[in-house]
Amino acid sequence: MKQRTKIEQIRLNIKQRLFEEEKSVPADAGNLLISPCLKPGLYGGPGKMAARGYKLLRCSACYLPPDGCICPFTPTLHTQAQFWLLIHPDEYAKPTNTARLIGASIPHTRFFPWHRTAPPTELIALLTDRRFMPYLLVPHGDATLFARLRERPWLPDRVPAFVLLDGTWSQASKICNRSPYLQGTPRMSIQPGTPSAYTLRRQRCAQHLSTVEVAIALLEQSEDATASSVLHAYFRVFAERSMAARHGHALKKHLPEIGQLLAYNSHNLKRGAD
Repeated sequence: MKQRTKIEQIRLNIKQRLFEEEKSVPADAGNLLISPCLKPGLYGGPGKMAARGYKLLRCSACYLPPDGCICPFTPTLHTQAQFWLLIHPDEYAKPTNTARLIGASIPHTRFFPWHRTAPPTELIALLTDRRFMPYLLVPHGDATLFARLRERPWLPDRVPAFVLLDGTWSQASKICNRSPYLQGTPRMSIQPGTPSAYTLRRQRCAQHLSTVEVAIALLEQSEDATASSVLHAYFRVFAERSMAARHGHALKKHLPEIGQLLAYNSHNLKRGAD
């Protein structure tokens, strides 16, 4: 019963976020502030938006099969940093997309669909808003900007905002090269010490990380260790259950990351009740 209540609360929160943010969204398709990946029904049906496995019964929030649903473990992370994701249209329909983990767990995450002929005016305005200190994450950016995150250069009166390009590496390159409004944003790169742990997609080289792994590294470098650790646990549960769904394997019921997420969520509930 408690698990069912948790799932219902997550879905209620998602619907409330959609309602609140869609009220302020112009008709312009380039100004979508909440991830289309969180909207029920987007994946269903044939056509351009359909992805492999779209006929399977899936949770409308995490897009995993019902027996592998990770909604009961979804944390709520209140981070100082914001994440603005510029997402390629082809990513909407992919159940292996990891950006939705960021959107599901960090409430102020913003998603902007990328269209070459329809620039996201809301994102363009944010990039020049003096309240924020934006960084664009690219493979060949300035690694020293990443190293300096520990110094928190945005203090005392600005908010760090990380712009992540969500898509395949060729799609992300296209987004970067064909979006003039990104050219003035400082470009940051991450030099990971270990290869990507995400095996559901092939990476071109060991230095390439999935979108959520980039967010995990940024939180850790920004000295938000708790958020980084919890998001990493959420990613590990997602990756394991996605792999089990793809290959028909039995679910691992005793992952240590599940215990970590349940303990974190329980602590947050108690703190909220006080």
